[in-house]
Amino acid sequence: MMNSVPVPRRAARRTAGRAAILAAAMLVAAPLVGTATPAVAADGQTIDDTKTYGSEADILAAMEKWSPVESAESVMGYPKGIRDEKGNITSVDLADVMQKYDPQQAVADAKVAAKKYADDPNTKKFLGDAARQIADTTLTEPETRQNTLDDNIWPDGQRNPAPNYCEGRVGSDGTLNTAGASPCMFIGKLDTAPDSKYPKAGASTGIAGGGKKTYKVSQQLTDEKSDVAGWSVGGKVSGKVTSTPANGGAGGEAGPEFSFTYSYSSTSTKRNMQQVDDQTEVEFPSDKKGSLQGRRDGAYYVGYIVVDSVGDPASSAANKERLFAIPARVFVQSPQSSRPVTYFKYQES
Repeated sequence: MMNSVPVPRRAARRTAGRAAILAAAMLVAAPLVGTATPAVAADGQTIDDTKTYGSEADILAAMEKWSPVESAESVMGYPKGIRDEKGNITSVDLADVMQKYDPQQAVADAKVAAKKYADDPNTKKFLGDAARQIADTTLTEPETRQNTLDDNIWPDGQRNPAPNYCEGRVGSDGTLNTAGASPCMFIGKLDTAPDSKYPKAGASTGIAGGGKKTYKVSQQLTDEKSDVAGWSVGGKVSGKVTSTPANGGAGGEAGPEFSFTYSYSSTSTKRNMQQVDDQTEVEFPSDKKGSLQGRRDGAYYVGYIVVDSVGDPASSAANKERLFAIPARVFVQSPQSSRPVTYFKYQES
């Protein structure tokens, strides 16, 4: 049965010359938590090193307090967070996802989340219409795909992969529909695999024997949005942490895990604040070893990208509504956090 919301399905085409993603890049730096409020850090004021964390448990407890994560999450559109630091899609298999989340239950949950998003008075109408199409569909059992890369939503005609369709594009020529958005959302449950919550995002080299060390955090943050303002689904962090001991010794840069992609929760009202590069001097006791530890403000979720489509307009199935469930694992930033990374002064016992 067809729904009554026509815009995402049968929208008039625009010219195809528009860019797929608007990238707004800014230099930012994540503060050392427990030493200054985010507002102070954003103003570029000096952050002292009075707060020290002595165990992984202490760091995780702090993250739970400042950046709590939910047991389930949803992301409107096609989540950018399923891509690795090189921009490639990280694929997961249906068999692995089904062990944690039944696709039919995921569709039911997606309908609830989509309705909540559509009913939010802050949601733009054309985005609400796209979400409401998922909420109002009478279909309950989706066509499941074998993995994240098995994403062609028009299998009986020309190719139109889910990332293309979910941005409101029709066919391989990239033409935008009138709404600039299509009915898509990620719905997932918190991954129980080790290090899924607040995974490390780069750690400096340690300093043994005590002393002072200067850390410089330089980050490039790119917010990735769809062609239509407001359909924001995530961003990418890339950068480095460099350390310089006051009296010589080991220094250098943090590891490659510093760079990562992430997605915004559909319930999030916060975005990353602009901050300056941060250069902080910290000191450790003479009998201790210390370093700077970075943590991502969020967690991984496993679930499905739920896609509502009418199939290939060039085929005989043009009027047939179809519902797809594409397996995915997505890193979602905590809706309570306004930054993707938090740093801790970590002292090993």
